[in-house]
Parts: sequence; structure tokens; C-alpha cells
Amino acid sequence: MKLSDLQDSWEKDCKIDEMNLGIEATRTPQIHAKYLNLLTSAKLNLRKAESQYANLRRKKFRYYRGEMTRSELEDEGWTQWQGTKPLKNEMDEFLGHDEQLIELQDKIEYFKTVVYQLENIRKSLNSRTWDIKNHIEWLKWTNGYRDWE
Repeated sequence: MKLSDLQDSWEKDCKIDEMNLGIEATRTPQIHAKYLNLLTSAKLNLRKAESQYANLRRKKFRYYRGEMTRSELEDEGWTQWQGTKPLKNEMDEFLGHDEQLIELQDKIEYFKTVVYQLENIRKSLNSRTWDIKNHIEWLKWTNGYRDWE
């Protein structure tokens, strides 16, 4: 799910219909399940992207050091690195400017943002029942119902 779709979905789901508080209370577990499933998927996507990044970084390290075989280069669709062989302390600079690695880092940051959004939605859902209960208590109070009478 794209972040914008997630935000639009939450904007609709977070609203509490004040005229149907009982129904809203029973909707809470359904909404919670929906966003828990999305959170689980997002965390798995994040882990997959992190794994792809680690594997590509290892390959790029070997690529810039000139340690890849011809068949490995062909499998990746790369040509032999023609630049100077970087020293180990220079490798972070080479890898930090590699377009494929930057693209995967962007993907990782995107998934981290989605996970962050979903975790905050889950926190909000945890207080939803309490919010509904307090709203009911407020309605009782404003309509003159008193427990102690």
C-alpha cells in the first residue's frame, strides 16, 4: 500500500460517528486487524529491502575492488570497473554514491516511514475504546445522568 493511500484510508477510519458510538466500539477490533495486517506486511517489506541492500552492497564492494568474476559481472549486467581500486577506508564514499544503492536506501526509508505511520495508527487505535467510553460518559453528564443519584 502506498503511503498516500494509507493516509487517506486512516483519515476515513479514524473518524468516530458520535451518533452510533456502540457500532463504533464494535468496529474498533476490525480496524485494528486491518492496520495490524498492513503493519506486518510493511515490516516484512522493510526487512526484504534491507536484505536486498545488504546483498547489493556486498556485491558492489567486490565490484569496486575488482574481485568479481566475468560470469558474476554478466549475471548482474555490469561491465568491469575501470576506475582505480579504492582503499578500504575509501569504500564508503564509493558505495555512498552508487545509484543502485541510493535507490535501495530510498526504498528502505520509504518503508520505515510507512511502518512509523502504521505504528502510530496502532497507538491511536489502542486509545479508541477509551475515547468512545469517555464520549459516552460526557454525553451522560451533559444530559443530566448522574451515577450517584
